[in-house]
Amino acid sequence: MKTIFNREFRLKMHPRKIRLLSYATIILVLLVYCFVPGRQEQSFRQTASAGSVDGRPVMHTFYEKTAVGEDDLLEAWKEEWTKVGFDAKVLTLEDAKRHKYYVKMEEALSQTLNGMYDQMCFYRWLAMATSGGGWMCDYDTFPTNFPMDEMENLPNKGKFTSFENHVPSLMSGTEKEWMRVTKLLVDAIPRIPARVKSDMHAFLVLKDEKKHKVNFRNAMGPVFPYKNKLYAEVPRELDCKQMEEGRAVHISHSYVKRAHARKMFPLKINSVEAMLHRGEAARVFMADWNEQCGGSNV
Repeated sequence: MKTIFNREFRLKMHPRKIRLLSYATIILVLLVYCFVPGRQEQSFRQTASAGSVDGRPVMHTFYEKTAVGEDDLLEAWKEEWTKVGFDAKVLTLEDAKRHKYYVKMEEALSQTLNGMYDQMCFYRWLAMATSGGGWMCDYDTFPTNFPMDEMENLPNKGKFTSFENHVPSLMSGTEKEWMRVTKLLVDAIPRIPARVKSDMHAFLVLKDEKKHKVNFRNAMGPVFPYKNKLYAEVPRELDCKQMEEGRAVHISHSYVKRAHARKMFPLKINSVEAMLHRGEAARVFMADWNEQCGGSNV
């Protein structure tokens, strides 16, 4: 009884010690949470799966219809990323508008950019920050040798990473990183030397300045690497050795134009029609990749 009384008396006499003990306990809990092995990796996994209805990692894209023929390309994009295990999620301008930074961004873009298409390319970055970050790619980018261990565990410890150098065709990062780079891009617009000011040009400014802690990689595969000219009377045959390169392919307008000029485009149509049938061409190409080279979607 005497011991208990003395203990209670000492505690009453030293409230400062009680506060210090409480602070020390809080700090210890925070240290354990932050530095126990696996905690940081778990946060990356949660980021990559943010917004998924069934726990699958999410691959985002951004889409606001601006041209004929893009709807089918978007559907092909959904099909291929779903096959490899992603929840293919389409973001729109409405997602960007949910962020409090949207008003300031809209003002900045309206003063510096003329075309709505170029403005939309910037808004997709904010839409990603609003949606929790993770993986994002253009809807003309398709998976080939995508690393399965990076579907949920974001590479580079969640730091912002671009996989086609300054071309924003495939990117990853945490929510915080997406917001950080979004603001950097908007701030970089006045420093773009070219007359045309797109998000790709702003991204190139960041790359050339080499001080913004963005990991620029060259990890994309070849587009339409067929062994023969496709107008010849021979079956389509892919160069499977070349297809071992890269984690995805970007079937952009420029690559389609080059492939058609070399007679490597998988559809027998003219160059104008080729631009409007990228979705159909992507399906043919991805089917050839899977059937001939044992692709990741088999």
